[in-house]
Amino acid sequence: MKRMLDYIIPVQGLSLGKHQYVFEIGESFLKHYELLEVEHGHVTVDVTMNRESSLIDFSFKLNGELELPCDRCLDLFNCPVSGEFRLILKYGEAFDEISDEVVVIPAQESRIDLSQYFYEYLNLMIPLQKMHPDDDQGNSTCNKEMIVRLNTLLRREEDPRWDSLKDIEFE
Repeated sequence: MKRMLDYIIPVQGLSLGKHQYVFEIGESFLKHYELLEVEHGHVTVDVTMNRESSLIDFSFKLNGELELPCDRCLDLFNCPVSGEFRLILKYGEAFDEISDEVVVIPAQESRIDLSQYFYEYLNLMIPLQKMHPDDDQGNSTCNKEMIVRLNTLLRREEDPRWDSLKDIEFE
C-alpha cells in the first residue's frame, strides 16, 4: 500500500527528547483505506514523540467523530470516538513486530510512516455495536420507518408445515 505523505515524521537528524505533532484525519485518509467502513469523519491525533538513542516512544491521543452505519436502521450517524495508544519503535537490524506496542525498525530508517498505525487505532475505536444514541428521554433516535419495517419482518408467522416437528421429543 502506498504511503500517505501527510503522516510521515522525519527522524533522521531529529534531536533527542520530546517532540509534539498534531495530525488531522479526514475524508482523504478514510477513503484511502477502503477496508474501513467509514467514508466521512474527522479525527485529531495529538502525538508526543520521545526520541532516545536506542528507541522512539510515541504516545497518541485520538479524538473526533466518524460517520458510521447504524446496525439497527442502517442510517448513517456521527459517532464520537476517542482513545489513547502507545507505540515503541526500537532500533535493530530489520523490521520485526515484537508486540502490538513494540516494533523493531532498521537503525538507518530516516522517517516513520504513522498512517498504518492511525488506521489500526481508528478500527480499534469503532464500537462493536454501532447504534444511534438515545435521546434525552431514553428513546431511540433510529430511523422510525426502518424500525417499523424490521419489526414487521420479525413478526411474520412461522410456516405451519413445520409445526409437527415441534412435537418431537428428544432424549
